[in-house]
Amino acid sequence: GCGGDEQPGAAPPATTVAAATTTAAAGPATTEPAVLADGRHPVYLKTVDAGRQTITFDLIQFFTGDAATKAAAEDGEESPPPNDYYIRNVNPRLRTLPVRAGAPITVNVLAAQSTGSSTKDVPVTLAELAGYFPNSGTPPFWITVAQGKVTKMAQQFLP
Repeated sequence: GCGGDEQPGAAPPATTVAAATTTAAAGPATTEPAVLADGRHPVYLKTVDAGRQTITFDLIQFFTGDAATKAAAEDGEESPPPNDYYIRNVNPRLRTLPVRAGAPITVNVLAAQSTGSSTKDVPVTLAELAGYFPNSGTPPFWITVAQGKVTKMAQQFLP
């Protein structure tokens, strides 16, 4: 919403993003680092380059609760949305940012428990993350950006 009250797991307010991405006419494609406001942003990871310490991602909007119901209705989708979340991805532009050495990264894994199954966040390295999702369809992640670098990455649990 517009009230300014941020709830845990709620999407941050929309952020204006400026990015410079270029592709060389001859030779391999090159991507300049994107400019992304400091803060926490929901993204779909597209590539993880552990050697260069960079990630390339698609910035998305992640809504929960009443905001999810409103956004889904605005987009002509099922409202309220299943599982109380809605993802809007209106811009396919990819952005690339460096990842700070030692930045904490967590992924969700199933954790068998005596009463059933649940998920838990497990720390991984950037190199481990690079091979974590063999299929191109990765779940959403939240990245925290400070001064043009990713300082934290956490996979968003989706039921």
